[in-house]
Amino acid sequence: MTGVQRPPIYFIRHGQTDWNKAQRFQGQRDIPLNAHGQSQADRNGETLKSLLQSEDLDPNTLNWFCSPLGRTKETMERVRNAFEGQLPDVTFDERLIEISFGDFEGILLSEIKRDHPDHFAAREVNKWDHLPPNGENYDMLVARLNAFFDEHLSGPSVIVSHGGVARAMSNMIAGLNGDQINNWVTPQDQVLRFANGTLDFFG
Repeated sequence: MTGVQRPPIYFIRHGQTDWNKAQRFQGQRDIPLNAHGQSQADRNGETLKSLLQSEDLDPNTLNWFCSPLGRTKETMERVRNAFEGQLPDVTFDERLIEISFGDFEGILLSEIKRDHPDHFAAREVNKWDHLPPNGENYDMLVARLNAFFDEHLSGPSVIVSHGGVARAMSNMIAGLNGDQINNWVTPQDQVLRFANGTLDFFG
């Protein structure tokens, strides 16, 4: 589906953490990459390098943006290690941080199903609109991402961020609706390219 026209964005989700593996709600908690996640980040760097080469795009002409959490910082560092020479500085922006799961952060999905069945059922039906206690829904995430894009997105960019951010961007740029991305697990081993209002996957 075609959506909003913006400069091309090469998006990479951070690599796997132990909380991802356990299906523990992570949100804005600062959880490090595990060994598998580090390998994913390394491979994504090689994928990005090859992709830019195939598109005859100089990485030094790109803007580089990153969520300030540790798992995204390490992912960005490992991605950039695939490139030779000096790259532009990375801009870290709080608006690229993961969607907040509020009181559910640190809790297993199975525990939410057991202890908060109403929230679990509502989230299963509609993740986009679901609002965790003291957390965010996707409309709230979209609002802060729009503010970031309006300020910074002046040309082709690399963004290293989170799964929820990728879902929100799929709505904002590629025009996917909440139902389409409700059960989409954002890959941690691929580079996503948002360009010309579409979304493509590499790796």
